[in-house]
Amino acid sequence: MVSVGNWLGMIDASALSAGFPSLGHATFVINIEEESFGVKISPEGVEFDDTPVEPDFSYSLEAGDWDLFTSEPPPRGYTSAQAIRASKGGENISGDLTIWAQYSVVIDRVLEALRKAAVGPRPARHADPAPLVGMSPIQAGYVGVTIGGEAKRLYFETAGEGPTVLCLHTAGADSRQFRYLMEDADLTSKYRFIAFDMPWHGRSDPPSDWATRTYSLSTEDYSQTVFAFMDALEIEKPILMGCSMGGAIAIYLASTAGDKFTAVLGLEGGLGNAGRFVTWTNDQQVDHSHFLTSWVGGLISPTSPSGPRNLTLWGYAQSGPGVYQGDTNFYSRDLPGKAKDLGPAQCPLWIFSGEYDYSATTEMSRAAIDQVGGELVVMKGSGHFPMAEDPEVFKSFLEPVLDAVAGPMRG
Repeated sequence: MVSVGNWLGMIDASALSAGFPSLGHATFVINIEEESFGVKISPEGVEFDDTPVEPDFSYSLEAGDWDLFTSEPPPRGYTSAQAIRASKGGENISGDLTIWAQYSVVIDRVLEALRKAAVGPRPARHADPAPLVGMSPIQAGYVGVTIGGEAKRLYFETAGEGPTVLCLHTAGADSRQFRYLMEDADLTSKYRFIAFDMPWHGRSDPPSDWATRTYSLSTEDYSQTVFAFMDALEIEKPILMGCSMGGAIAIYLASTAGDKFTAVLGLEGGLGNAGRFVTWTNDQQVDHSHFLTSWVGGLISPTSPSGPRNLTLWGYAQSGPGVYQGDTNFYSRDLPGKAKDLGPAQCPLWIFSGEYDYSATTEMSRAAIDQVGGELVVMKGSGHFPMAEDPEVFKSFLEPVLDAVAGPMRG
């Protein structure tokens, strides 16, 4: 093992704070097997220092962790500092956890810079998608609906012709995650994609009293929102495709209201994960826009193109205060209890699982299929946001399933 000190000398420490807001003062220690080094954070930036006597917190990699992190390809849960934390249940962090949350994105950058110095950059499977030239084929609008007796104004986008694919975005995000599918001429020549922003998300409005209300999504509210949107746009028997929390509600609806859909495609959904609800996603002491990019960043495949990866994280950086945490109330607290009683799916069901997803793992997807039925599509090399982080690879998995579903519809 090369000395950590040699790697540190290869890192441009001034680049580690680029793009951050004003930094405060903090010190922490990173332990890699038998070696340690200190990191000092100040308003001037980030610098490496002697190991502080009383650090605010420490982040540790045990024997073997570093080898997994630097391997090519790395296994699930070893793609970033945050991913390793999740794999170890947070047990590799000690000290003040609030300060850790405040600077988690710094730890990600430091560890990634160290990895690049040691073994070089990870190659993407292919280049970024070509930039859009001219007008996008996506059309957009607003529709008013009533959910739980309350008026809602929902934003939606649509593109293409053919059988309708109704798309549900991930927690704390919005319908922009499906823009690559909607601008793919091959797909839109065969399918009509429609995606909407949930209330509180993206370009859909929150309630007028949002500043004094705590947003908290429930299974019932989520189901009613999907049905209200379908009714408003007179969408009958669509192919329902949701990702993450959208995938979870899609699987739930396949079981409880499958007669309303031609088929259901649950992407990275499973039936909930209690571990995704954490206080730091809505804590006055933590900048949630930066914390969320770290919290979800480790779920992205390490081979995803940099452009789609960074735009996926930009969507999370724009999330409204408390919105991600309100979504995880559904995904982590409300749904798991209700899912215990789910019966078989009442329509054809496919569950797609990315290899690098530790929020809705392949094992969780198999457990959902064992309970409600369906077919499993394991997407090797993919992460938690397949349609957004690596659309070319996702298309190779999605298109055969859509064609299989739509064949009888066209006939």
